[in-house]
Amino acid sequence: MGRDPQVNREHRPDKQFWNDIYVRSSVRAAAYDSWLDKYSGELEHTRTTPVLDLGCGAGNNTLYLSERGFPVIACDFSEEALRCVRTIVPAVDTLLLDLREPLPFPDESAQLAIADLSLHYFPWEQTKQIVSEIRRVLKPRGVLLCRVNSTKDVEYGAGQGELLEPGYFLWEGQRKRFFDGATLEELFQDWQVSRMEEQVLHRYGKPKWVWELCAYTKK
Repeated sequence: MGRDPQVNREHRPDKQFWNDIYVRSSVRAAAYDSWLDKYSGELEHTRTTPVLDLGCGAGNNTLYLSERGFPVIACDFSEEALRCVRTIVPAVDTLLLDLREPLPFPDESAQLAIADLSLHYFPWEQTKQIVSEIRRVLKPRGVLLCRVNSTKDVEYGAGQGELLEPGYFLWEGQRKRFFDGATLEELFQDWQVSRMEEQVLHRYGKPKWVWELCAYTKK
């Protein structure tokens, strides 16, 4: 998440890198897959409380949810990503935020959050802090749905480049974390995990291995 020729342990991603990506995006760039279909039961509890789409990117999940009548707050730290979202879903609420900072939501204020391919760009301690912040803003028995890079994701840098810390690499100018099952279990040890499945995405030109996870707060 960011191109930086120098290795910096305190990861400060290059916002311009992501803005440039979304400047080149168009309405056609938003194309969701069906991964949320299986969570229709969890989603039904959010009809009156906005879903937090954390790291919404071009708006794939925001579009999916909006088309089905769910309120959404589309969140990203790229202004251009949010511009794309407003193009495809003009009425949606958008919010510029950085996941490394405290989330600007009250305690126990959201029923469901989505973090789709947005949690695997950070050092380990920062990753734990982000997950803890998400847990803080979710209601009791609130739900997090997320997908993260798998250690099998060799087409997108798993095990390649400069090792910054276990599972975390600088590869082709991007810092990326790759998860195995044990690491995910450690990260979500304070949650009740109902689904944790390794699978391949077919959204991209090459196969992309990810973990998909559904976790509930224990509060």
